[in-house]
Amino acid sequence: MSRRLFICVFLLASAAATPGAGVDGSRAVIRRDTYGVPHIWAPTEEEAAFAQGYAAAEDYFPLLARLFLRAKGLQASVFGEGALGDDIYMHQLGIHEVAESAFPTMPPVIRGLLSGYAGGYNLYLAQHRSSAPPWAKPVDGVDVLAHCRAVLLVDFFLLDRGFWASEDRQLALSNTTPPESHRLGSNMWLIGGSRTLSGRSMLLANPHVGWGGPYSFQEVQITVPGRINVSGATLIGFPVVGIGFNDYLGWSHTVNRFSSSDVYELTLDPADAAHYIYDGQSIPLTSRTIEIQVSRPDGAQTVKKTLWSCHYGPVVRTGPGKAYALKSADLNGVDFLTEWNLMAKSKSLAEFRSALNLQALPLFNVGYADRAGQIFYVFNGRIPDRIPGSPLGKPLAGDNSTTEWYSLVPVGSLPQILNPKNGYLQNCNDPPWYVNLAEHPRPADFPADMVLDTLGWRGQFSLDLLDRQERWDLAMMKRLKFDEHVIMAPRLKPDLVKLMREQIFSPRVVAAANLLDKWDDRASIDSRAALLFLRWWDNYERSAKPQFRVKWMEEDPVHTPTGLGDRKAALSSLTAAIKDLQSAYGSISPEWGEVHRFRRGNIDLPIGGAAGCFRTIGYHPEGDQKLVGDFGDSFVLAVEFTDSPTAYSVLAYSESSDAASPHFADQSRMFTQGEWKRVWFSEADIRNHTEREYHPGS
Repeated sequence: MSRRLFICVFLLASAAATPGAGVDGSRAVIRRDTYGVPHIWAPTEEEAAFAQGYAAAEDYFPLLARLFLRAKGLQASVFGEGALGDDIYMHQLGIHEVAESAFPTMPPVIRGLLSGYAGGYNLYLAQHRSSAPPWAKPVDGVDVLAHCRAVLLVDFFLLDRGFWASEDRQLALSNTTPPESHRLGSNMWLIGGSRTLSGRSMLLANPHVGWGGPYSFQEVQITVPGRINVSGATLIGFPVVGIGFNDYLGWSHTVNRFSSSDVYELTLDPADAAHYIYDGQSIPLTSRTIEIQVSRPDGAQTVKKTLWSCHYGPVVRTGPGKAYALKSADLNGVDFLTEWNLMAKSKSLAEFRSALNLQALPLFNVGYADRAGQIFYVFNGRIPDRIPGSPLGKPLAGDNSTTEWYSLVPVGSLPQILNPKNGYLQNCNDPPWYVNLAEHPRPADFPADMVLDTLGWRGQFSLDLLDRQERWDLAMMKRLKFDEHVIMAPRLKPDLVKLMREQIFSPRVVAAANLLDKWDDRASIDSRAALLFLRWWDNYERSAKPQFRVKWMEEDPVHTPTGLGDRKAALSSLTAAIKDLQSAYGSISPEWGEVHRFRRGNIDLPIGGAAGCFRTIGYHPEGDQKLVGDFGDSFVLAVEFTDSPTAYSVLAYSESSDAASPHFADQSRMFTQGEWKRVWFSEADIRNHTEREYHPGS
């Protein structure tokens, strides 16, 4: 059989089993620019999604293949016992099951996007079958939807923002292991036309997530004449743009914290433990048995598990006479792709807010700016309209309807603000009361337990900077985004240095005091004091009681807390930090960039920034005593809404995960130096900066 005929047969076989399949992407065009970013043109959205799926597979095939397998609960069949808990969890939450049942009811255009994306992925798989893992299989639109659900509901939300955060940790789902703490954050700036030198509004998007796995971003532009023209970033496997801009407006997200789920304590019927009591009636629990293939050293084996549920949702634990069920506002969610698609097509604030009214995104603050100079913010999410006084984090009585919620707080009743008079809005995972210092939603106007966020260091730095700076331009936004000031240093360093000099210590302590005193408070590549201070802070933060001499005050939210609160802990923490650095590096003053590295393939570069900076970078230790970046600033976008938007971006880990690609680490070099690349958006710019043009599969 010829290769061309094999591919055709492969695709026809896939389409036959795919709801809404059969999308032909041959008319779509992919133009890769000089940084490998795909600019996709197609006559229909379905064909554009086909090209997007193909381009994503070109850049991220091994990861995509595994993520699709994960969403179906099939990892254990390939990767063994260690993946069994994840597989069970996917079934308990109904990740694929809900996608399968909901897919036929979704808007035709969204079904087309999902099936088209699957078709492009499948074409790539067919062309590379000989080099692909044998377990990589064709997918359909349902599989793509299930993957999107898994990322949003598991990786971004449920695992670390639902019942895993419950005070009663034993209510975790059975037969699963709690995940490592996912460090999710973001920065977002919205600057109105009244505050910029050009009179045009500006947007800064800066998500903070892990540099890989389901959190991987791909930059893309999608153009369908008369339908959509959007540029930005999407999580791989998503046939939409999640953070981006079009000719008229742009938007970004930051992670917000609230409770969308409750655990209900059921009283089982003494006469029949497969029933529970609700409003005086005995109601049957629903059960289903799943079979999961597990690869084991002695061969594949089948594990059977019975999953129980009730009208609240899945049963997460049982005990003598009791069962515990999860009710979540998000478990059946599928329309978030529709909302993002509508946001990207909006041409005005009114249209954008209409898209938000779909209220399908399970979380995320939403920030908006447009070419009319307007800015807007909403603390977005699917928040249950609970019975007043319902306790959060504790099981609710599930034996009657008086404790049960049935609806969501509508978008119009969520904290939000439009066009504050002083012309800026910001969010760094802070409460909505701190989007602006002078004008903002008032906590008294909302339920006390609606917002669980607190004002952090990045938010304080951001607010102070935006409030003080009278006029902004794009160059200033780009420069300050990569600011490496250690935000808590000026609050604590003067007291710490003074304390060190008041004591009689060894020459090392004297040297440490002099080192910190001369430090410019930055975690820059050439800094020799930043590592000492941050090691001290890590120790002090854990042990000091209280941490600060002046606690945080609502009336001065950006200049407090301040001062050392525990002198004894400060000194012992410093002694430990000095000993630690001397042992690891033979010095208390190694250069930051000598220790902190960006590694990707053969690339090994110094990098500045830290978790205590606006330039947020998280690190993990490697065997050679180096700390290697793996989290934080990922996709960074700055846009000014000129007549044709002027935009710059950089992707920390570059556009492709293929080590053989020229775009495996080209942006990474720029990223480590705080540099940006231009986003080519207009047709003329794309044409003038196209590196390669092709049809999917050609």
